[in-house]
Amino acid sequence: MGRNLWYKLLGALLVLVAAVLWILSLTVPETFGFFSLAWAGVIICGGLGLILILQGCFQKNANTIKKLKIWFGIVLVVCGVLCLVSELAIPGNLVIPIIAIVVAVGLIITIIASRGSKWDEGDNHKAGYKNYHERKAEEEKAAEENKENK
Repeated sequence: MGRNLWYKLLGALLVLVAAVLWILSLTVPETFGFFSLAWAGVIICGGLGLILILQGCFQKNANTIKKLKIWFGIVLVVCGVLCLVSELAIPGNLVIPIIAIVVAVGLIITIIASRGSKWDEGDNHKAGYKNYHERKAEEEKAAEENKENK
């Protein structure tokens, strides 16, 4: 099984649940009449956003990929919040502060998940890094020593 199977399966199940609830709201309106397309957006966008945030936090990837996953997750969570705002008719003056809080939390999660390291930190910044010429000289020296030992 792949590492991403559980994330993909959970995402597909979220879409399935939203679709089933939506069709039930159309066929059985007396029981599921509360469910609308906005609620489906909340479930799908919010759920997939949280999945991407969890992937960014817990998977072993390059920091750039981790940060991208977290920020795409934050964008989806903001879309879910906007769907929730439209469904619950939250006053307009609360929308921007809610989005600002979500973005600030995303920034904090990104810093924690990447452990504060820079996005462009490559091998040449690590201790003991040898460039191409140094590695090539060592290989030639090792080849000469192998010839002498034979």
